[in-house]
Amino acid sequence: MIDPMTSLTLITLVLACWQQPPEPPPSSTDRPSERFELDLTASAWFPRLIGTYSIGPGGTTLDVETDTDLHDAEVAFNGELDLRFGAWTIHVAGSEFSTDGRGTLGSAARVGGVLLPAGSGWSSSYSQWTIEAEADLALWRPFADEPFPWSPEGTRSGNRNPESDYLVDLRVNGRLGYRFTHVRQTFDSPAAGLRSTSNAGWSALVLGVIVDVGIDMRPLIPFLRELEFEAGATASPVIGGGSGYLYGIEATLRGYLTPNAALVFGFRLQGVNASAGDYERSGSVMGLIAGATLRF
Repeated sequence: MIDPMTSLTLITLVLACWQQPPEPPPSSTDRPSERFELDLTASAWFPRLIGTYSIGPGGTTLDVETDTDLHDAEVAFNGELDLRFGAWTIHVAGSEFSTDGRGTLGSAARVGGVLLPAGSGWSSSYSQWTIEAEADLALWRPFADEPFPWSPEGTRSGNRNPESDYLVDLRVNGRLGYRFTHVRQTFDSPAAGLRSTSNAGWSALVLGVIVDVGIDMRPLIPFLRELEFEAGATASPVIGGGSGYLYGIEATLRGYLTPNAALVFGFRLQGVNASAGDYERSGSVMGLIAGATLRF
């Protein structure tokens, strides 16, 4: 038989456990990726110049591919910094591109105020660099602890990997920021005595949507820690340096082989449809990228 004193002790312990409030669920701040992440990306960009331009008053619109040979693929640099904390991401990026060409005009054209007859010899160079700084806010995260920025604190215990981070995290981000693009183009025709240099610098307000999804791949591919896919588009009305708008399209795939290092592959397009003084440019610089990301 159980001693009456022992029975009383057991009943007391059960009542004490029953009255004790349940342990609260883990906070979303327990997720490593919710605290602070700094990503540095350096990549080689392999773009081509696309579109048209005109130089000088009443300038003829010339196509970079069919009228002037400025369409070769080049190797350029693209660098990015992403600072992520919670639903926010601060994105800073910069890139540069340059190309040149020479040939003869297939038809008469007015360039830099000079009418050049068909067959005129020419040489031209084009360079473009861009810097941008934006803030992204994750407006919807369907698999996260807090699906919306205004959601109450909670947790999705099933969406948790061995490090207590997300197995899957999908973010639909709104983007707001600033972009500056500078273009310098020369056009020379020695026979006509033409030496023309155009400089244009456009400041623009960036508005865009970016979709970002990260998937822990170890349950499927043990040596691949995480895949992160990011894609988006931006439209940027010019607010200084001229008129028109800038635009961009990007798609990037990162494969993390370790917690802090990833290989990067993707596509980048930087577009311009703007004018500055007597210089007009309509088209883009677009091509594949390949590089690496370090996470701190």
